[in-house]
Amino acid sequence: MPRYYAPYGWNYGYRRFGIGFTLNSILFNQSYWIDDPEYYRLPPAYGPYEWVRYYNDALLVDIRTGYVVDTVYDIFW
Repeated sequence: MPRYYAPYGWNYGYRRFGIGFTLNSILFNQSYWIDDPEYYRLPPAYGPYEWVRYYNDALLVDIRTGYVVDTVYDIFW
């Protein structure tokens, strides 16, 4: 994937988010979705869930609420 750039307006830098955290909507807009999770050996995302790139992490997010349901840290090193 191309280099990660934090979204405009995100001034907090990297914070390690875990399962149960609710993300700000600017962090999971469609430009951060991982289009082919299988390529990165991530399980498929179904229903309202999408894998989202956040710095070097992949977060499985309920895109209706921003709720993080799974994480894979340091996948994009």
